Amino acid sequence: MKVFFLHIILLFLLSGSGYSQENTPLPPSTPPPTQYPVAPKEFSSFKERLFFGGNVGAWFGSTTYINLSPLVGCKITKQFSLGAGFTYNYYSQTYMGQKYTSTIYGSNTFARYLILENVFAQIGWDRLSVSDYTSIIPNSRVWIDNILVGGGFRQPFSERGSFVAAIFYNINQTPLTPYPNPIIQVGFNIGL
Repeated sequence: MKVFFLHIILLFLLSGSGYSQENTPLPPSTPPPTQYPVAPKEFSSFKERLFFGGNVGAWFGSTTYINLSPLVGCKITKQFSLGAGFTYNYYSQTYMGQKYTSTIYGSNTFARYLILENVFAQIGWDRLSVSDYTSIIPNSRVWIDNILVGGGFRQPFSERGSFVAAIFYNINQTPLTPYPNPIIQVGFNIGL
């Protein structure tokens, strides 16, 4: 009989423990992986990545100089951009009744990185066709390569436009290089 009561007490205790658990709500289900927050894109379209600009300069008189150097660039990230352009320079000077003229033309590429909001570092490569004054053949031309290393400052004048001033050093300077070191450039960039 003792065993019978022990079984009943044990049965009662075990059955009571099943009802004594607290009824807690289930944790909220986690959203599927496609609903996790996504970091915003830096650019919403390819058009926002593009920018145009360059340098334009001229003076006239007994010495005439015209510089056209348009460029197009693409922002890879907000800080890093790549670009390319072409250069055309015309130079004319009258000296003792003689008129001397020269043209320089070619292409260039560059990589630019914003170190601070308006301060950048840049490396570029220019390939220019210049008059070869060292040649015995009259009016001969030669292609020269310039590797420009430097940086500059940009000053925004609108939401998508800025003036750019930069200073570069040509690490591949030759006697035929048309620009002496340091090279100072002032221009502009305008985004679409």
